Amino acid sequence: MFSKGNVGLSVRPSRGEIIPFPPFEKPRPIGYFSIVGGILREYEPNAQQLRYYRPPPSQKYPLDLNEGLSLAIKKPETVQEEGLDHLLKFIFDNRERLTRSLSACDNRKRLIAEFVCWRGLLRLLMCTPYEYRSDWSIVVTRFNGTFFLWKRDTDIDKLQRSQETEQQRTFASWGFKFEQYCLTESPFLEPDTSAPVDECSEFSCLFTTKIGGLDVLYGAEMDGIVSEQPILLDDNPAYLEKLKFVEVKVRQINLNRNQIQSYKRHKTRNWWCQSFLVGIQDIYMGLRNEQGQVERIEHVEVRSLPKQGINQWTPNVCATFLIDFLNYIKSIMSEVNCPYTVYDFYFNSRRGTVTYECIRGKNEYSFLPDYYIKLMNSKNNSKKQ
Repeated sequence: MFSKGNVGLSVRPSRGEIIPFPPFEKPRPIGYFSIVGGILREYEPNAQQLRYYRPPPSQKYPLDLNEGLSLAIKKPETVQEEGLDHLLKFIFDNRERLTRSLSACDNRKRLIAEFVCWRGLLRLLMCTPYEYRSDWSIVVTRFNGTFFLWKRDTDIDKLQRSQETEQQRTFASWGFKFEQYCLTESPFLEPDTSAPVDECSEFSCLFTTKIGGLDVLYGAEMDGIVSEQPILLDDNPAYLEKLKFVEVKVRQINLNRNQIQSYKRHKTRNWWCQSFLVGIQDIYMGLRNEQGQVERIEHVEVRSLPKQGINQWTPNVCATFLIDFLNYIKSIMSEVNCPYTVYDFYFNSRRGTVTYECIRGKNEYSFLPDYYIKLMNSKNNSKKQ
């Protein structure tokens, strides 16, 4: 069964309007997991993929991002099909502290958060008021009082991926290779750049925050931390909140006028939203030439990015639209409480509009796995079962 409608939200910012920054609590990390096993991408409830930022010594420069390029272990095309699975596995492992009974007489479980998603989806929403090139589709279902959000591939996404040029794939691989030059398993060891780059493995954290009074739980892949001493996180998980996470990026060193404008309009906005959502304050940016040789690393303070993007975008508009959109979901789906009823919200970047479709009954849009639905509806959810 289908129903359609238009989202009554103002997507584009009004010119000259001054919007205050909305209530946005500092994100707090509450857990972590690793993705290992190359293209198998197996979930592990540990910190084995935690990495330390250690800049290469001066004699290593220039850093050749083409080294071992053909041997890299690429992410499989099926990675999009993972959906929220890794997040839900974390919730399964930590259900005693992340869930509560629906009521005194109903043992079915609901999450302590109102919204669950990946950080990338929140970043996508924050950037939407200034997005004129790319459409998106976000599917939402409400189950036991919690809204689950997932970015679904549009036909345009699939077409663009199938038409990626060799140069575009190379640029993406250069980013992973630069990470290998800067990130190491131990702060006492130099990064090992001789092994093939594994683009499939990840270290991810789960964060909670209040966004305009809304409780949000989301996962985010983290590049690395800064620490002079090894952190035995599995032995002391409470240390997670004390870690200083950093982002590692690559950018061309010599930009022409149009590229500078694009950097200020797009990159600074994307990087700020991405970092802000997980409380990161520092980005280490490798400056490369057109041949893929990194000549130096530049330290960028995240707080400086809005100043670089001045007159192009503002954090206030980004954060406000995110809150408005989540509140709209909450209002329009307030009567929904079925894991198989899905609302598909579609953003048309050319028109600057969001429309939605409601699809009822189990269908191709349903994305919550059966094991998770069974878990949350179980009469006995203790870890002893």
